[in-house]
Amino acid sequence: MIRVEALNLSVGSFALRDICLHVRRGEYFVLLGPTGSGKTLLLECLCGLNRVDSGRIWIGGQDVTRWEPRRRGVGYLPQDYALFPQKTVRQNVAFGLYRHQHGRAGADVESQTAGLMEQLGLSHLADRLPERLSGGEKQRVALARALAVQPRVLLLDEPVAAVDEAMRDSLCRLLRHLQQQTGTTAVHVCHNFAEMMAVADRAAVIDQGRILQVGTPREILQRPRNRRVAQFVQAGNLLPVRARIDGTRVHLECADGVALCASGPLPGDNCRVLAVVRPENVRLAAARPQETPRAGVLLEGTIREVVDQGFSVKAYVACGAQTELAAQLGRHEAIEMELGAGRRVWVTVRPEDVHLIADEAAPGTPLRG
Repeated sequence: MIRVEALNLSVGSFALRDICLHVRRGEYFVLLGPTGSGKTLLLECLCGLNRVDSGRIWIGGQDVTRWEPRRRGVGYLPQDYALFPQKTVRQNVAFGLYRHQHGRAGADVESQTAGLMEQLGLSHLADRLPERLSGGEKQRVALARALAVQPRVLLLDEPVAAVDEAMRDSLCRLLRHLQQQTGTTAVHVCHNFAEMMAVADRAAVIDQGRILQVGTPREILQRPRNRRVAQFVQAGNLLPVRARIDGTRVHLECADGVALCASGPLPGDNCRVLAVVRPENVRLAAARPQETPRAGVLLEGTIREVVDQGFSVKAYVACGAQTELAAQLGRHEAIEMELGAGRRVWVTVRPEDVHLIADEAAPGTPLRG
């Protein structure tokens, strides 16, 4: 549905560089990245607010690179919602319909407006001005206005950034429900990977004007392509290791001799290697297991710190002189184990939970054995 090829755009000292992207028809796609990464700039290129320096943009098989925004068939929800302050909720929602009615009777516009307001829970707010709306209500009005023209593509710029956490969850469910109901292709910009998980079919991680990785939310969280993606999605444990291949297994050794095992593959030839292990994949036991986990690695360690995160607990375990592993546990599990600083524990890491990436940031000779 959306295809971007070799897009480049410079704005002052910042630039989008060689952006290539494909969003499938009917897909809910998320652009994920830190503040200032170029997410909004790319979204504005898609809707036609920015004229690109080079490259091509296709929507629905048509080259829209030089088209004005109104010709592209997109609905756009900006960060600030851009509601008309002097118009009521009803008038804001109907605005696009009146501009695109193409001979339709006013009664048809009013009927469609009423239907959208009812669908998004806005009927009781129809005569209010934007200044009397909450952040979540403004977001739903802006969304209704964007959907009113039945766009081919819906572009959402940080649509839930201005609301609290509870409202954010509710609005994400609403966005996903509406997108599935209408079949509209959606591109949603955010910087929160929990938000990405709530709505996305697939996502792209963007940083410093470049696309770093495209994949499903689970692929990005569990299999980050490089150090920058791993750090952004809070992969947790990033361990420089020496790697040695033994049949179908990759044996790993940290600088202090702590050993791990991965199911592979190695990220490339003659490169330094980072082992990525998410904290929720590190298992702790208060007593040594009677049997060594099948194909896994069993380590003994000492808890250095326990951080209460509300619904879960994160424990930092020293497994060697230099190697520390973070483990994420459920609150009840942590209480039963009586976790605390200084407690000796047993640590299990399965090979399939160890992901290997090239350590581009590390200088020196390759860590390959």
